[in-house]
Order: sequence, then C-alpha cells, then structure tokens
Amino acid sequence: MTDMRFDGRVALVTGAGAGMGKVHALFLASRGAKVVVSDAGTATDGTGADSHLAQEVVDAIRAAGGEATPWIANLIEDEGARGAVRHAVQSYGRLDILIHNAGIALSGPYMEETADRMDRLLGVNTRAACLMTREAWPVMAGQQHGRIVLIGSTAMYGMGGSTHYSTAKASYLGLTRALAEEGGALGIKVNLVCPAAATRLVDTMDESPFKQWIFDTLKPELVTPIVAYLGHDSCAVTGEAFSTAGGRLAKIVVGETRGIVDSDLTLEKIPGLLGRVLDEDQIDLNRNFSEFAPIMMNALGYAAETEEAAPAD
Repeated sequence: MTDMRFDGRVALVTGAGAGMGKVHALFLASRGAKVVVSDAGTATDGTGADSHLAQEVVDAIRAAGGEATPWIANLIEDEGARGAVRHAVQSYGRLDILIHNAGIALSGPYMEETADRMDRLLGVNTRAACLMTREAWPVMAGQQHGRIVLIGSTAMYGMGGSTHYSTAKASYLGLTRALAEEGGALGIKVNLVCPAAATRLVDTMDESPFKQWIFDTLKPELVTPIVAYLGHDSCAVTGEAFSTAGGRLAKIVVGETRGIVDSDLTLEKIPGLLGRVLDEDQIDLNRNFSEFAPIMMNALGYAAETEEAAPAD
C-alpha cells in the first residue's frame, strides 16, 4: 500500500508539545508536511508556561530531516490565536491544514464552578477555534484548498462534574457544520474528531488496573490516522464528526425523531403526546440546518419545491 503523504503542505497543530498533538505533528512531518508546532507549555489547567515543549518537538522533527517551526504564544489571547496562523503563512507561504488540538481540563461540581474557569475553557476551545479559523479562512479560500480538524471530546454528550468542559466541546459541533457548509465552494473541508487516549491527564490518576488498561489500549498513535486523513488532500468528507479510541472509529450523528404535528398544541396535551415525541423508531439525521429546515417545513405543510402548502401528516 502506497503511503499517503503531505509533501508541499503546511500544517498548524495546536497543543503539539505533548500528548496527541505531538503525535499528530511528528506523523505529519514524517510524511512530508511542514509543521508549525503550537504549544504555550501550560499545565493541564491552563496555568504556567514552558517554551521548551514546542521547541523540543521542532528539534525532533528537524533531526529526522523534516521542517518545523515553533509557536509558543497562549491561544487564549487574541494575538496568540491569530498569530499562530500568521506565523505559518509567514514561515512557509501558505497554510493547508489546521488541527486545533490544544485544550485544558477543569473539572468539579457545578456549584463550585466560577466564571473565570468557564472563560478559560471557552477561551482555549471555542474562542481560539473561531479566531484561528477566521484568520485561516481567507488564506485557504485564496488557495481553494484547506483542511480544518477540530479536536473535541465525547464529553459533549454531557459529563457531570465537567459542565463547562462539556459545553465548550459541544460548541465544536455547530462550528464544524457551519464552516463546512460555507467552505464547500471554497475547497475548504472542516471536520470534528472526539478522541480518547492515554495522555498526561490520565497519568494523574491513581495506579489501578483500569489506568494500566488505558495506557495499554488507548494509545495516542491510534487517534492520528483519522486526524491525518481529515487533513489529507484525498479527504472525502466535510461537516462530519467522529469518535475514536483504541482503534475504534465511529461517526457521531445528530437527529430528530419524527415527532408530532398539532397546530392546536397546548400545555395540557403534552403529557399525552410525549410518548410519540420521544419515539426513536424513525429518526431524521440532520447534517446541518439546510437539511433540517425542509423536513421541519414539510411536516408543517410547506412544500418548498412547489411553494404550495401540503397537507400536514
């Protein structure tokens, strides 16, 4: 089987000083990509800084014959996020792949959470992702080529004890799908990966058979294949979300039950209708709002193709 390569492509990988991001950066460089290694070297809670982490990965790539440059500014700051993209373009003349892997972990009972902790989580996830993709957008549009891979988490399904983290990661789904819809005509593909792997967060766990199983099974190297594919020229999908861990790979779907239509809906009717509303026998999978809207409109009696009212079911 011929290797899938990234020769001539420039990749920006955030959080690339350690863990999964480091593995992604080393792999892309080994397959010919020029890599911007972005990492401020913060602790897992976002505090502190260590410029050596990014530089060490850059040194490793160069020692292996690849090309790389570090970016050590904190992505929570506007210029840190936008500057990472500008640094890639200034260093290599273009940007083809943006992998936003950087993140922090702040967990605790919701009653003990603070606005500051919420802002830090939204800052490194949602806000940084928006700032970087906005900076990269005209560059990729001008090239008529771009690949954006956001690294989320299945915590977006809802994880008690990590409410703000779940909220921040859930925001990636809407961002991914909206950007994918706009990027189609520009040659830009945007996808989401929600991985699980043994990283420095897992290393803080008490020793146990479960912890050992995580390290034996959930290897970061098994996350890289789907991330790299979504960054490759041959990527055939956009607006999709994937869950991956230990070699398992699945598509994440969002949909609606067929539900009910009652133009005289009242509060008192809800208890009797709820069973039909919750019935999952028939589900419409909506990739984006454009797919959802016609289903909703048709259910309410509007036939968009003829612009005539159709009887509601």
